[in-house]
Amino acid sequence: MYEPPKNPDAPLIVARNLGKTYRDYPGPWARLMEKVTSRERHTPIHALSGVDFELRAGESLAVLGENGAGKSTLLKILSGVTVPSEGSIEVRGRVASLLELGMGFHPELTGRQNIRLNATMMGLGDSAIAERTPSIIDFAELGAFIDRPVKTYSTGMAMRLGFAVAAQLEPDVLIVDEALSVGDGYFQKKCMDRIRELLDGGTTLLFCSHAMYYITTFCRRALWLRDGRPVVMGPVEEVVREYELFLLEKSDADGRAPATDRDGEMATLRDVCVGGADGRCRVGPGAAFEVEIDWRSKAPETRFHVGVSFDRIDGVEVMSLATHLDGRAPIQGAGRVSLRIPSLPMLKGQYDLVIYLLDEHGLHVYDRRYLKAAVTVISDEHALGLVTCEHDWATVSEAGSKQERPVAALAD
Repeated sequence: MYEPPKNPDAPLIVARNLGKTYRDYPGPWARLMEKVTSRERHTPIHALSGVDFELRAGESLAVLGENGAGKSTLLKILSGVTVPSEGSIEVRGRVASLLELGMGFHPELTGRQNIRLNATMMGLGDSAIAERTPSIIDFAELGAFIDRPVKTYSTGMAMRLGFAVAAQLEPDVLIVDEALSVGDGYFQKKCMDRIRELLDGGTTLLFCSHAMYYITTFCRRALWLRDGRPVVMGPVEEVVREYELFLLEKSDADGRAPATDRDGEMATLRDVCVGGADGRCRVGPGAAFEVEIDWRSKAPETRFHVGVSFDRIDGVEVMSLATHLDGRAPIQGAGRVSLRIPSLPMLKGQYDLVIYLLDEHGLHVYDRRYLKAAVTVISDEHALGLVTCEHDWATVSEAGSKQERPVAALAD
């Protein structure tokens, strides 16, 4: 039976030198022959090695890495799906996980029966299961399919049920892998809002995603895995920056593919006007800049925020602005906004624009638009760095007092 953590200040998760090694056999007989002859006939595959961290109640950790880096292996160990080959892991409290689609579901049972099965495995009694089942069914929005076998579900439907079970049972630890990526835009937003509510309520989160926007929004720390080993662990902004620089070095700047719009059925960017007939503008340093953003929505009651990012053409994000970050109220339904920068701070060079259409919390991305080389800052002067800023110079006397003088006078 489930017992809540007795000491709220103690870590809920403690991983020490965690590792996992799989055995790859050339065939089924090799496994038998290894047992009989005691001679190794397998190739060891080290999926994970040397992972150490602690997480307390309410803390959040992102797990980053390329495909095959060991992320899913780590989350499976934390979820109890598999056991480590080396090291130790201690997880306290009720754990809910959303890993591979369909994991934990019996395909022959109905959605309703699987809810009861999963809730029982998490330690809930009959009365608690009966109390929470309606909220799980309501969240999943599966209609009549809730009483049909899970084997008849699409991948999106299985994800809906899996997240509803994991999130509505109020776990102490929530583990989420990339499974959310198969959901439609409406349900993704619903899931993200629920994750935010759980974090506000003190749930500990382990989150694995290739969407850096969600990672930096939800998590305060990040662990970057490469070839099964930790590269760095620390504040999420620093780890994400190092990881993105690593990815940038592996690919050409022109190879960055624009994100596809999976959520277009609900809300989409319709028009982005940067200036000029070709949608590009050429300005000098310190010039005024304006971009107009127009979008449409099929849900008049839905509210939106808008974000704009300036990226150097090699992928380095120079500056990002958003209506919710500036304390502006969200705009309901379709709309058009104008962003005006009185004095553009970037030095000469070409810059991409990335336009984001966000939800009312500035969290979920409904749509995005990549504008390659949308802004070119031209200048005859040679300047170092990315940006400039308002500043002044003053001479300092030997006594330490400042004496205001024109900048040009410093060359006298």
